[in-house]
Amino acid sequence: MQQPEFEQIGDELYFVAASPVTRRLRTQAELLSQSDVPVLITGESGSGKATTARLIHSLSIRSSFEFKTVSCATLTADLLDSELFGCEKVGERGRLELKPGKFEQCAKGTILLDDIETMPRAVQSRLLRLLKTREFARFGGRSPVRVDVRIMATTESNLERVVADKRILDDLYYQLSAFDLHVPALRERREEIPLLLGHFMQRLTCRYGVPAPPFSAALLDACQNYSWPGNLRELEVFVKRFLVFRDEGAALEELQSHPVRGGTRHSNAAGDGHTQKGIPGSEEKTSSLKSLVRSAKGEAERIAIAQALEETHWNRKAAARLLSVSYRALLYKIQEYQIVPSGDYLSYTYSVKQAK
Repeated sequence: MQQPEFEQIGDELYFVAASPVTRRLRTQAELLSQSDVPVLITGESGSGKATTARLIHSLSIRSSFEFKTVSCATLTADLLDSELFGCEKVGERGRLELKPGKFEQCAKGTILLDDIETMPRAVQSRLLRLLKTREFARFGGRSPVRVDVRIMATTESNLERVVADKRILDDLYYQLSAFDLHVPALRERREEIPLLLGHFMQRLTCRYGVPAPPFSAALLDACQNYSWPGNLRELEVFVKRFLVFRDEGAALEELQSHPVRGGTRHSNAAGDGHTQKGIPGSEEKTSSLKSLVRSAKGEAERIAIAQALEETHWNRKAAARLLSVSYRALLYKIQEYQIVPSGDYLSYTYSVKQAK
């Protein structure tokens, strides 16, 4: 029996298998769901690694228990240790205070360790012991805690290089990489792009209560020729912008400025798409520094504009006065930074227009 192209595995979470590579991935995920072995999921940012982990969990006998994700890149060593393994300490009156970590909270369920290569080595050692013995001690505690939990991990990096650079313990690498899944980039499954465009548009129009603008043949072709370096995450944001602005010309211009069929987009450090000339290395470093400064300045400007728009409930003339810029300049910046209203505001404004 053939599996559906869109398989719902959670609230507004779907696994899409409409190409040979993703159908093969789905078959591999189903096979791995039948055992409790650790799984390493590799792939580019936004390609769907966490969704693949959720698929494995939903197909397993652990599906009725907890599934939790912990980002290893956002916490310090002590905080990550406490988050995963919990902690215990003696309180004011001599009572032992226990705080269970994610491994205990996910008993009989599944935990996903995101960006495993960023995990501090001290925490890696504790994780390795858990994988080997199914036991650990809470942060600040000594008594062993035994837990039944399935462990999966994701990475965007080449783990062999990470191991060579001594950023991950050899034994931990071998424990995790015995069973690995690679999630293909969106450019490797271009035949799914029209289906995904329709899928995201349907979800967003239902969420915001606004009618969907049509995708013309020219826009669909441009979407399939674009490299999508941000993968599914970038595609969904693109659909949201198109739904809000309804400007096919701007959408086409955005996509056609970086057409890539059969490969990955390449650009220099300055981001203009041309090769730097002159002394090798010197101009590239200068361009990189200028690009970094421009990027930081642009992000600060974007945040300031977004905050002003939220404070004025998207009254752009009021926001322009608040920012001490002209109304025309503000409209240009909104378009340049592709700032869109939040979902609640979009739904509200559309209902007001309908009422009028």
